[in-house]
Amino acid sequence: MIKILVVSDIHYPDRISDLPDLSLYMKDVDAVFALGDFTSFDVVEYLNSFKKIVYAVHGNMDAPFVKSHLRDKMTLNIENVSLALTHGSGGPHGIEERVKNVFNRNFDAYIFGHTHQPMSKYIDGVLFFNPGSLAIQTPSLGILYVEKENIWGEIVYV
Repeated sequence: MIKILVVSDIHYPDRISDLPDLSLYMKDVDAVFALGDFTSFDVVEYLNSFKKIVYAVHGNMDAPFVKSHLRDKMTLNIENVSLALTHGSGGPHGIEERVKNVFNRNFDAYIFGHTHQPMSKYIDGVLFFNPGSLAIQTPSLGILYVEKENIWGEIVYV
């Protein structure tokens, strides 16, 4: 089984003054999905410091330097599960369709952030997963599990 830590919308240092301590969550994960709105490249360097594979996309609030080093979307395949990663846009209503429309084909799972609202739900057998934000009053992150062509996730409130 592959275990993936999913974080988004950390907003350091514009909304939080200290980077969140993610060391506990990094111990037994195989990779990290980081979905933008870091605002500072320090967050990307912090995530890379754990020596895990980090798949990162930028968000709408990221500094130009961050955007110049990260893509706005990416796709990958893990255990025969096709994954689409992007930050997201617009309000929470209808975000699933907007995220899906960023890509030119269908995927088994769409992993995104932006709304700061955690989500782990299936629509027609497709997972839509948002870890929430680490920069809000009730901070959250996500854990994805991929095994034998299956994917599921959980939201963790920190």
